Amino acid sequence: MAHSNEIEFKAVTDSWGNPDVAYYEAEAMRMRNEYLRSAALKGLASAKETLVSWFSAPSRTHSA
Repeated sequence: MAHSNEIEFKAVTDSWGNPDVAYYEAEAMRMRNEYLRSAALKGLASAKETLVSWFSAPSRTHSA
């Protein structure tokens, strides 16, 4: 009996019943590209925050 949080795995096969290597290669490439895009966006956001902090006026912590 499967629990509600378990995912059922169904293999993708070719016309001969063998694992469809081309499908899994394409999925791996899609996942890799998704990861790289996400990492690049995080890196750009971090770089933007760094540059903004370098060129922003220092915040005042005490009233004058």
